[in-house]
Amino acid sequence: MRRLLQTGCFLLLGTMIVVMIQEASRAAEMSTNQKVVQTRPKDNPIPDTFVNLQVLPKDISKRDLVGVMKQFSVTFNVRCSNCHSVSDDLTEGNFDSDEKPAKLKARELIKNIIELGKPKA
Repeated sequence: MRRLLQTGCFLLLGTMIVVMIQEASRAAEMSTNQKVVQTRPKDNPIPDTFVNLQVLPKDISKRDLVGVMKQFSVTFNVRCSNCHSVSDDLTEGNFDSDEKPAKLKARELIKNIIELGKPKA
């Protein structure tokens, strides 16, 4: 029963945050004229080392991090560029930039999910 309640809370929270993330993303797209562009190869566009991890573990493996990000994409029906300042093919842009408000909202969501999963004292 407790697990069901946690799942329900997560879904409700997720739905509310999706709307906020999408609105923040639209607003951020209008202000992306001043971004630092990095280029990566098409065969391996995701970096092997990660910078600016604030909620997820700093020693997370590339496989696990990509899995978390794919789950966000599937759950919220968005592309990486919704939260990250990258091109749709991921070869250009800056994953560690915090310029998009959607990324900050996603961090808040992860923090809330972690809190929900903690046992009550």
